[in-house]
Amino acid sequence: MKFGVGQAIARLEDHRLLTGVGCYSDDVAPGQGLRVAFLRAPYAHARLTHLDCTAARALDGVRLVASQADLDADNVGEIKCQYCPPLISGGKMEMITKPPMVRDINRYAGDIIVMVVADTQDIADAALELIEADYETFQAVTDVYAAMDDAAPRLYDCYANNIAFEWGAGDADAADKAMQAAIAEGRKIVEIDVVNNRIVINSLETRPLVAVPDPEAGTLEIWCG
Repeated sequence: MKFGVGQAIARLEDHRLLTGVGCYSDDVAPGQGLRVAFLRAPYAHARLTHLDCTAARALDGVRLVASQADLDADNVGEIKCQYCPPLISGGKMEMITKPPMVRDINRYAGDIIVMVVADTQDIADAALELIEADYETFQAVTDVYAAMDDAAPRLYDCYANNIAFEWGAGDADAADKAMQAAIAEGRKIVEIDVVNNRIVINSLETRPLVAVPDPEAGTLEIWCG
């Protein structure tokens, strides 16, 4: 059956990638350039209580060590949600923003704490080891239903039970009236939860990026997966 679930699909890209003629980020070599490394939060939910980058900044070969405090000082804006769905109850969801790096609370393991730019990757990685960062850990949940419990820790105070929005399509009032009429006629209403795996396109590489600025043209050329 064409397009059937589980149907085998011939892969056409493997030969090129496995024989060394694919193009990966490390194959893009516009010049010597600089390398970047990130210090990331080791906890799923915590408050950053102490950060000292003095030793990292003093390491030979380090060009820049930046935290969210540096971005705030330079008036770098926050990351905004680009979609505001209408709510079932009417109105729109309460919008929040996220800083590019952790300002005080990190809300997932791997949230960026500090960015280091250095002459080589080894130097950038070594600088991360010199950064002092302390955290006050909070409770965290990984199950969707546990996250919606009244006693669950909130990621954002504005979202009760960690629910950002409830969305639906169609005529909810008409559907409810039809269901109530069916129940009155003795019909059984069956409710099920359908849990699906997260489906997302992933590059063979993770999130590498090569960027080359052109000061004269005022442009930035980027290669990424």
